[in-house]
Amino acid sequence: MDSDAVEQTSSVVDFQAYGLDDTFTGARWVDFFEGLPGRPPWALWLGHREPDADSGVRVGTLPKRRYEAVMCPNGKDPLVEVAFSGAFGVVNVTLPDSSVPRPDGLIPALVEHAEHEAQRYADWPIVWWRLEGAQVRARVWHFAGGWAAFCTALDDVYLVVVGIGMDPADLAFAPVTDGAEYGADLAAPLDFAELGRRKSVRPEAWLPPPRRDSFHPDQLAFVPDEPEQ
Repeated sequence: MDSDAVEQTSSVVDFQAYGLDDTFTGARWVDFFEGLPGRPPWALWLGHREPDADSGVRVGTLPKRRYEAVMCPNGKDPLVEVAFSGAFGVVNVTLPDSSVPRPDGLIPALVEHAEHEAQRYADWPIVWWRLEGAQVRARVWHFAGGWAAFCTALDDVYLVVVGIGMDPADLAFAPVTDGAEYGADLAAPLDFAELGRRKSVRPEAWLPPPRRDSFHPDQLAFVPDEPEQ
């Protein structure tokens, strides 16, 4: 195995991952993972897209102990980081196509906005989800035609969801018992290049932004002012 492949490969997923339950009939795929090379990931993101539509969600499973050890080594509120993982995700997924020029300073301003909103996660409105048959609370933040939400109800993992088009309320989640439905063996190491290859041959395996050819007003509000001449 060459060095580039090593740098992109995790160890196995050693925690219970979650996705939408079997009432969802659209495309499913492993979107990406977060972690150090050769180590179990601290986040696994699974993609879901509704049939014949541009709407869907990414569901992130974050093992609590590992995520907190990595993101909050000095005792920072872990829910700020959990909320930011969703807020950053929605800022990213709602950007128009890369052919649309990015105004100077826009991306850093959007990331700073996501950080600010994550810090005030306690003010995010509450929605209700179904998790293994139980009703659980999640907090949701809307931005630029998308949304991010997170739930702390499970003992061992946080659930973070980034959505486009689908309503964040009344979503239903279940443990992933067979990675095959996502086109991957979750008992084997995950590789970025291989995940990218699998997605490249499935046009439905991505979430299109709400606006592909222009920015949303929520985004344009953060375009830095032109300096006065």
